[in-house]
Amino acid sequence: MNQNPETLKFEQPRLIGSMMAGFQSVANHAWVILIPLCIDILLWFTPRLRVDQLMLPTLEKALTQSEQMSGANAETIVLMGDFLRGILENFNLSGAIRSYPIGVPSLLAGLGGSQTPIGETLVLQIDSVGQAFLIFLTLSFLGFIIGSLFFHQISGITQEANTPQTDQGSLWKIGQSLIMTVALFIISAFVIIPGSLIISLLSMISPLVGQLAFFLYLFLIFWFTVPWFYAYHGIFVFGFPAVKSALVSLKVGRIFITKTAMLILLVLLTSQGMNLLWMTPPVSSWLLLLGILGHAIVSAGLLSTTIVYYRQIHRVLVMLEALRQKESSTI
Repeated sequence: MNQNPETLKFEQPRLIGSMMAGFQSVANHAWVILIPLCIDILLWFTPRLRVDQLMLPTLEKALTQSEQMSGANAETIVLMGDFLRGILENFNLSGAIRSYPIGVPSLLAGLGGSQTPIGETLVLQIDSVGQAFLIFLTLSFLGFIIGSLFFHQISGITQEANTPQTDQGSLWKIGQSLIMTVALFIISAFVIIPGSLIISLLSMISPLVGQLAFFLYLFLIFWFTVPWFYAYHGIFVFGFPAVKSALVSLKVGRIFITKTAMLILLVLLTSQGMNLLWMTPPVSSWLLLLGILGHAIVSAGLLSTTIVYYRQIHRVLVMLEALRQKESSTI
């Protein structure tokens, strides 16, 4: 049986090739690293916003009550308390500018120490929950705006020569991204909250059943999350509305779920592994500036990689749909 020659024209997406093309685009447009570079420098030298004095009394009260109720598990509560105190004492509210799922890639978003190469920076204690919440929302929204602009810039430098530019501007794309973010948070709440309650109930009945349910739940969450990986890519790359971008993401995510999972794993391992290297110098050393620079380059390169890869799989999807329509019209 002869094979349809048109099927031979499909070029499979290449992960390593996309990574090389992504980092090459960043190398040819080095200015795109300025946003993550400047954000990390600001986080390094600006005052630390702390909430430990505000939250520690509540934490201590909760730990005391838990220790009285736990009985045999009192040692675990003590260890957990020490861990949570350490987090609070080094928590910097300014790191909220690294918002999710869209935000500015930052190496120092979790930086809690007050040391810098020019001495200790100012530490400001937030004295009310309302003030802390308002600062968190403001910085998160600011990070979302800047992160969207960063996504828009990276999408622009990866645009192919023969591809027409989208008519939608950056403000329109930011608006669609905001719609997408709200929708994703609502969907996540409907998925995570009931699942967590079910696992908690099963753990109360049987710890073994609870553990099995937990691992099954993680697998289902992974299977559900992977197709959403390109949810924002369609907005910034092709100017799709939020709904269409989500639908395209689900479609290409299901068709290329293995390749997409490999892409996610590559991005995570590369970024987290390189972060260990970038954070080798102490925060009081100017050598950390090299780490900040390296992190900005790698972050821009990895985001560029995902966009180049998305362009490839979307091209294959369009060709598959065109071929399917042609075959259906000949029947």
